[in-house]
Amino acid sequence: MRVGPNQRVPGRSALRFRVYVLLGLGVVGPAALLGLAYLWRMRELDRQMIAGRQRAAGAVAAQLDQELNQALETLQRASSAPRVDLEDGNPEPERTALRNPFLHMLFPEGVFMLDARGQAVAEEPDRGDRTIAPPPTSPEVQQVLKSGRPAVTRLLTGESGARLYAMVPVRNWRGVVVGISGGVLDVGHRHFTTLLQYVRRGPEGRAELVDAAGMVLASTNPSTVRKAAECAGTGQFVAARRGEAGLCSDCHAAGSGERWRAVLAVAPLSGAPWGVALTQPAHDVLASSGAVPLGVVGLAALMLGLGGLFAWGAARSVTRPVEALTHAAEKIAEGDLTQPIPMTGRDEVGRLGYALEVMRWSLKEANASIAQHNQMLEKRVAERTAELERVNAQLREREQTLARLYEKVVGAQEDERKRIARELHDDTAQSLAVLVMGLEGATAAVKAGRTPRLDEVKALAVHTIEEINRLIRDLRPSVLDDLGLLAAIRWYAERHLAERGMSVRCEFEKLDRRLPPAFEAAVFRVCQEAMSNVLRHAQADSVLIQVGPKDGMLRIEIEDDGRGFDPAEAAANTERPPFGLMGIRERVELLGGKVTIDSAPGQGTRIEIEVPMPEEA
Repeated sequence: MRVGPNQRVPGRSALRFRVYVLLGLGVVGPAALLGLAYLWRMRELDRQMIAGRQRAAGAVAAQLDQELNQALETLQRASSAPRVDLEDGNPEPERTALRNPFLHMLFPEGVFMLDARGQAVAEEPDRGDRTIAPPPTSPEVQQVLKSGRPAVTRLLTGESGARLYAMVPVRNWRGVVVGISGGVLDVGHRHFTTLLQYVRRGPEGRAELVDAAGMVLASTNPSTVRKAAECAGTGQFVAARRGEAGLCSDCHAAGSGERWRAVLAVAPLSGAPWGVALTQPAHDVLASSGAVPLGVVGLAALMLGLGGLFAWGAARSVTRPVEALTHAAEKIAEGDLTQPIPMTGRDEVGRLGYALEVMRWSLKEANASIAQHNQMLEKRVAERTAELERVNAQLREREQTLARLYEKVVGAQEDERKRIARELHDDTAQSLAVLVMGLEGATAAVKAGRTPRLDEVKALAVHTIEEINRLIRDLRPSVLDDLGLLAAIRWYAERHLAERGMSVRCEFEKLDRRLPPAFEAAVFRVCQEAMSNVLRHAQADSVLIQVGPKDGMLRIEIEDDGRGFDPAEAAANTERPPFGLMGIRERVELLGGKVTIDSAPGQGTRIEIEVPMPEEA
């Protein structure tokens, strides 16, 4: 909008009002900010206290997850015991496997094995017709048989009452699920209630173990066990596998019958449809309970009054010289340059008048400054162009690196195929050739009227089947998919090293989550190759395997007391290259990690592996 020479700009009288408001805010504002900061701090403390309850519930849930994983691993080892076969019709090996004392320590109420139809094959202790096994038609039993994954159930009602079960699939030599190995969990045991007592706070607080249906399985208050949880949302959080913490109002009653505000923290277990729920009155947890005194309100009212009085006096001392300066500026806008701008002093308003006086003399310097800034801008554009060229060169270099990485991946795949071909040629093919020769000899004996020697042929056939079965398990062990990386490493060490008379000790630190399947498979293959080298070359008596996370890295150490070797001499050997160690290095490099080999003749060997752990999806 254009303004004429004799036209006044509207709204000038509003300056005084704005000054009043701004000065009032300058006085009252800090007091208001102080009050808001006080309230924010109280709310922050409330959040921290609620988060602390959530962390406490999560710690108990993590401990319970660890114990449930240990129980599932024990059941898995029982199902893999020697001569256990749910398809041969002989239940005696299964009963022998179930008599393991450690198994009964974890499952004091009993353990069992079911066939592919869900019917009990073996049970310890034997109760005759009163079986403790879950109903064969229950969804949990059918899910384990169909999916082949371990499971920890909710309360299932069977012939002997409502119980909780832990179950793992039992597979035959072909990897097909042929039954279930399971046990009855006793969450009412003192061990579970002791864990809950550790996180219970206050006389009215309560710690409970709740399933996905909202049923209380264990509690610091025995009267609530096997009843619906007092908070209706607890079961929903557990069913959704979502940890929650916050206020839960209008659903908790105090002893007097009145409603009370409570803090509820729920932490679900990752390996079971259960969750740890902590309930505590809000006044025992929240820092903001009764935290606003009346003195703060009185101080705020006093500050408002003083702020208004100070704003009125300050506004008059500021607006009067501003009005004079505004009148002179209007004269300049009308083209009247004869009247000098009044100098009201050396304060901000006086400096403003002086700045208006020298403004026109500054225009030439401003134009020169603009030209100089244009030159600087052109220089910065040239610098940014050079920087973009450097970044493009780095991108091209990364593309070349990715291409080399792809070549390494293809080479690693080909080496794995060569290894499988070597094992098939050296073991399976030779055994089959001898088997054919044995069958030809038996055929000739039959034609000649002699009794054929089929016992040796049968033994060779059984040996060949076992070798093929071993190769299948080495290619992809089921325990890696079912129970994770640590359980798979322990299984391979016990199966291949301990069975050869070596003393194997596994020291594992629990991982806070399951790693991606591709990452677990790659790391397992590295450990498998290292343990295979110990088995083939080390001639060791004992082996130590350590695995655990540290600073975002997964650290693996495999140490033996065998005959050792010279790593430099082995690397320089062109006639018999160390393919096993080369394969380990290539796999670890593909994962972005590093390998350190410490060995000397007669002093054993230690292999240290570090690979970065992938972030959560």
